[in-house]
Amino acid sequence: MLWKFYKNDPDVCHYVFGTMHLATEAAYAHVDIAKKYIQLSSIYAAELDLNEQAKHNMEQYFLLESGTFSDFFTFKRFQKYVKVAKKAFDIDLMQYNHCTPFFINTLIAEKNLEKTYAEALDHYLWNFAIAEGKDLRGVESFDDQVRILKSIPLDTQLKTFKDSMSNVASLRKKLENLNEMYKNGDMKQLYLSTKKSMGKLRKLMIYDRNMMMTNRMIVIGQEKPSFFAVGAAHLPGPKGILTLLKKQGFKIAPVK
Repeated sequence: MLWKFYKNDPDVCHYVFGTMHLATEAAYAHVDIAKKYIQLSSIYAAELDLNEQAKHNMEQYFLLESGTFSDFFTFKRFQKYVKVAKKAFDIDLMQYNHCTPFFINTLIAEKNLEKTYAEALDHYLWNFAIAEGKDLRGVESFDDQVRILKSIPLDTQLKTFKDSMSNVASLRKKLENLNEMYKNGDMKQLYLSTKKSMGKLRKLMIYDRNMMMTNRMIVIGQEKPSFFAVGAAHLPGPKGILTLLKKQGFKIAPVK
């Protein structure tokens, strides 16, 4: 999950680490090697500047423009979803009845796997970098990320929600499998599974963001030795960050 990239001298390099937005035991499987190389870098850049994110209430960016979430369903169907969400995920749908399906889907994903640690891995590493006195950055801006997430078609958001409600066990199994892939360092399979689950959204959610993040990483890396931490599924593949760095003339190598 950790790679170095450089132009000429392998001892003068930057690092890119694949993270998970989870607080599970598996998500922390590679945390020690990440911390070691954060300490060797001057800049720490997460997928998003988490200090900037903390200034915002994310819910306010994902409110329905009109109506309520329950309006998308018959009364009987929605009442069934209310029961499933409460029993399976401990989520009160009525509390989020003014939110978009995307926001509710995010809550469901976060509730699916049992937390082992107090905070998700990406937040833990960010706080570690703060404690180490690193120069903090984000490879995506807050506005860019909100714009991308809000551009997911409504019908796609609703389909994801319905799929989650209709087969809770299947959803949980998929997330457990991703968790295990990450723990085992199986980056290729993690990427393939994520790409498949994205369907028509893979260009918006993976490929376009890979290009944007790679360009930003190159700019940041011109300043000082840097450590980049982004979602693990963004690294591999023919349109992944590692391939894009190679196309820009960088040499890449895994850090064992």
